[in-house]
Amino acid sequence: MTPPRPLTSPRGTRRRDLLGGLALAGLAGTALTGCAGGDGPRRTDSVRIILGHGAAPGNPRSEGALAFQRLVAEKSDGEVEIQILGQESVGSDTEMMVSVAAGTLDMSINSQGPFSSYVPEASLIGLPFLFETSQHAYQVLDGPIQDEIAVLAEEKGFHVLGYWDNGMRDITNSVHPIEAPEDLAGLKIRTPDDPMTIDIFDQLGANPTPMAFGELYLGLRQGAVDGQENPVVNIHSSSLHEVQAHLAVTGHKYETNPFVMSTTRWEKLDDAVRTVIEEAAVEALAEQRRLMTEQTAEIYTEFEQSLQVTHPDRAVFREATAPVYEAWQQEHPDFFEQITAAADEIRAKHEESPA
Repeated sequence: MTPPRPLTSPRGTRRRDLLGGLALAGLAGTALTGCAGGDGPRRTDSVRIILGHGAAPGNPRSEGALAFQRLVAEKSDGEVEIQILGQESVGSDTEMMVSVAAGTLDMSINSQGPFSSYVPEASLIGLPFLFETSQHAYQVLDGPIQDEIAVLAEEKGFHVLGYWDNGMRDITNSVHPIEAPEDLAGLKIRTPDDPMTIDIFDQLGANPTPMAFGELYLGLRQGAVDGQENPVVNIHSSSLHEVQAHLAVTGHKYETNPFVMSTTRWEKLDDAVRTVIEEAAVEALAEQRRLMTEQTAEIYTEFEQSLQVTHPDRAVFREATAPVYEAWQQEHPDFFEQITAAADEIRAKHEESPA
C-alpha cells in the first residue's frame, strides 16, 4: 500500500483501457442484490458498491465519503457507483465490521476499536500520548506501519484502502472541570468498544462505559454516562456539546478511521475497477484529512466560547497512563517496538528541526 499522495486522473490510452476494462467488469457481480439500500435504477453494465459509515452529515468522515463517491464516478465515467449509507443506518461500527468480514456489506469507513477486534495490533495506534498531533500520526501511519496492518487485515477478510483521520481525542463531562487525572475518579466516561481506550480510563480512575456512538447523545442527556472522549469534530457534528459543560483538551490518544473493503467483494472486481477505487481512496483520504484539520481549529475556537475549557498538563496524564504501555508491550512486543520506535523517530526529527 503506497503512502497517500495526489494522483492525476488517467489520460490517453490508459484512460481508454480503463474504461474498456470497466465495461467488461460489469459481468462480475455488478449488483449487490442482497444488501440493504439496493433500490433505484442503474445500468445493467455498471458496478454498484455499498459503503457504510457511522458519521453525521458535515463530519469529515461523511464529507470524505462523498468525495470518494464523486471521485469514483469521475474516474469511471459513471460506470462504478458508490452508494453511501451513513449515520449507522446499516448498523453500528462493530456491526458493520461484522458485515464487511462476512461479505454482506461491501465497504466501511469504520472506527479503530471495532477494527482492532479483528487486528489487535491496530489497537497500539491508540497508545496514550504516542503522538503529539494528528500530523505526527500521519507520518507514522503512512510508512511501513500501514502495510503491516494491511497484511494482517487481509487475513481477516478486510482489504484496507487507507487510514483516515479520527483525530486527537479530548474529554468532555457534565460534572466538573478536569485539570488532573484525579478529577476523572469515579466519572462514568463513555468509550468506544475499544480495549485500549478502556485500559486508559481504567488507569485514570474513571469508570469506562462502552456504548455505541449512535446512543451517546441520549446517554449523555439522560445521565446514563457523565462524559465521553472524542475528537472535537465528532463532538460537534453529533451535537454532544449541547449536553456537556466541560471540555478538557487532553489529546490523550489518536485514532484512525480504517477504510476497509470486504476481500470477498474486492476479489470479484475487475482490475480496472480496483484501480479506480484505490486512486479515489487516496485522493479522498487527503481531502478528509484536510477537512479534519480545518474543522478542528474552527471548533476549538467555538468551544472556547460555549464550554468551560481546560488545558491539563499532558505530561502528568502521560505519567499516569504509563502502565498501559507495559501491558500492551507484553501483548504485542514486536509491533509495539515498531510503532513506538517510528513515533519516537518522527518526534526526534521534529524537535531537532529549527523553529
